[in-house]
Amino acid sequence: MRLIFTLVLWALMGSRSVWGQGIACPDAGLFTQGGLVTKVCINCYFPIYIGGSVPIGPNPLRKPDDDSVNPVCICPGRIFGLPTPGIKMAMWQPTHMVEAVRLPFCSPALGGMLSGAAAGGVFGMAKLGGMEDASASNRDSQSSYLNFHYWKFPLSVITDMVTDAVCVSEAASVDIDIAYISEIDPTWNNETLAMFTHPEAVLFANPVATAACMADAVASTAYKPIPGMFWCNGSHGHGYPFSGINRHEGGIDSSSSAAARALAAMHRRGIAKKTYGGAAVCRDHPYPTLPKQQYRLQVMFPIPEVIDNHWIGASPFSWRGGQFTIPGLGEDYLYLVWSWQACCMNL
Repeated sequence: MRLIFTLVLWALMGSRSVWGQGIACPDAGLFTQGGLVTKVCINCYFPIYIGGSVPIGPNPLRKPDDDSVNPVCICPGRIFGLPTPGIKMAMWQPTHMVEAVRLPFCSPALGGMLSGAAAGGVFGMAKLGGMEDASASNRDSQSSYLNFHYWKFPLSVITDMVTDAVCVSEAASVDIDIAYISEIDPTWNNETLAMFTHPEAVLFANPVATAACMADAVASTAYKPIPGMFWCNGSHGHGYPFSGINRHEGGIDSSSSAAARALAAMHRRGIAKKTYGGAAVCRDHPYPTLPKQQYRLQVMFPIPEVIDNHWIGASPFSWRGGQFTIPGLGEDYLYLVWSWQACCMNL
């Protein structure tokens, strides 16, 4: 026991694991400074598609390619669960939020630490984020590491923007809550352990698969992500492994990659589900890989991206705001996750 205690104490005192070493936990002002209004892209709700193909609203955001265009739907109704006909409605909704942070258990959304007890408890050994050596043998090669927090954030439901939809989905909840934190997940800070959750990554660990991601980068920036290339995160590089270690030198690319990998990990664990397509009109269903066209991301902190949002993998140069890093407190990021949700409206 004394040996184990000594090893644990040594690990906690390591140069990369000292709590708060040069890092502060920022406040994004989400709940204290009117951030739910000022930091949200209002235009991104539009257009709303009624009947599968009739857009309502001025913003020409593209919808996923394989979304069903059938205007009529039949789903279990509110009365005894009997099949009830309806009209399909589809729209972009802010359903979740992802925090990509350097300091374990730091939450910019809450303006402080998630739990003071957690930081000093058994999970206090969570890895400290920031810049680090990519390998001990190559000191010139740099990478970065970020923890993530996956929030349920059904903003459109809370504000009563969607009231009569028969949709059994995560977004149907009216609570803002944390669904997952990476600090207690040993696979997030260890690429070898992460491989056990997605062994198919071995198939794409080659130069050909990596080079193919260039096509996805162009498509994500100019049009839409390529759904079949689920192992790519567009301009942010390879989507595997599902860990917080990124081959980027910090900043917006590293946080965007971490957010995309976090969403992919949530799909693999069955926490996130597919919300569009003919099979998802009545009920969301599990989907083991990342459906990239289901999501658009919007930066909420440090610089809000309030004019527009962007596809996963789109180059930051194409974003309309939010692509800048503020040294110091602005190196932690808050992403609002917009999901394409298909619903059945009762007749």
